[in-house]
Amino acid sequence: MSLAVRPMRADEAEAVAGMVRGLAEHIGTDFVPALNGDKLRAASDLIDVVVADDAGRLIGACLGLMTFSTWRGAPGLYVVDLFVLPEARGRNVGLDLLRCSARRFAARGAQFIKLEVAETNTGAERFYARLGFNKKSED
Repeated sequence: MSLAVRPMRADEAEAVAGMVRGLAEHIGTDFVPALNGDKLRAASDLIDVVVADDAGRLIGACLGLMTFSTWRGAPGLYVVDLFVLPEARGRNVGLDLLRCSARRFAARGAQFIKLEVAETNTGAERFYARLGFNKKSED
């Protein structure tokens, strides 16, 4: 595996949108995300996307936004979506994506990471728990 985790290129936006649709399918929702490549490219001033590239094939993506916590009085990274193709799981790809995104946002002043996990996504819950994330039912 020659994995490179890097910012998404504009020509990869449709593939990333496909991964977001794959995430929706993975968690078992009937909702189909409206995201497509054009919408993702148009939102490039709002969302930061890093991808996992394995020898020219995208195997994962992390989409993040800068947020602000009034409770903390600090900016942070909000992980919108983190997805790794099923066949690439178990190889720390998700961790590499999250680390890359966190570094990029820390350079912009982010002091914390916030995310949400669907209750049906038990694999993601275990992943984030191993990293020390705390489960909360409120903001």
